[in-house]
Amino acid sequence: MHIYAFGSVCRGEIDQASDVDMLACIEGTETTVDATQFSIYTYDKLRDLWRIGNPFVWHLHLESKLVFSSDKKDFLAELGTPSKYTDIKSDLAKFSELFNSSTHALLSGPENAIFNLSCIFLAIRNAAMCYSIYLGAPEFSRYSALNIQPALPISPEIYKILVRARLLSSRGYGSLITKQEIASVVDVVEVIRVWLDHLEVCTNEK
Repeated sequence: MHIYAFGSVCRGEIDQASDVDMLACIEGTETTVDATQFSIYTYDKLRDLWRIGNPFVWHLHLESKLVFSSDKKDFLAELGTPSKYTDIKSDLAKFSELFNSSTHALLSGPENAIFNLSCIFLAIRNAAMCYSIYLGAPEFSRYSALNIQPALPISPEIYKILVRARLLSSRGYGSLITKQEIASVVDVVEVIRVWLDHLEVCTNEK
């Protein structure tokens, strides 16, 4: 077994809203690892993801730290550099679909507004992350959409509302989001949609 930390704790960006992301690399028959505490992958699955250049393994390759090794080896380091990431077009289409469905639900009524805002954030952040890997300048932080080029052209204050929605939805952490804040996100929905479309166009041009 090999245990790794990854994410914000390895980037030095940890704060009160952060959790500590942990990866357990296991053989297929291992049953003792708590799935609520670890992202669990078999060695064979990780090798497969390494071969296709999956964004998650680029994250692990660049931002993980070995915590425990049963054989004194660093399994991820021995895998070397992942293959080139090539699924950008299908991934951007998937995240655009998530954005569109979540936006439609948000505009349909106040029910599940926090969840829908959280999904909007997830679509934006993951699209930006994947696009940054595609460009060869990976950006994995919560604020990836504001840090890449072209940056998402909304204010940091509105972006932080989406971040809060994600933390509330996934961890139950943070202050509640007001109706006015929800309305401010609704006001920039088309701006976000145009930005997502632009990322797709950029990948078609390269």
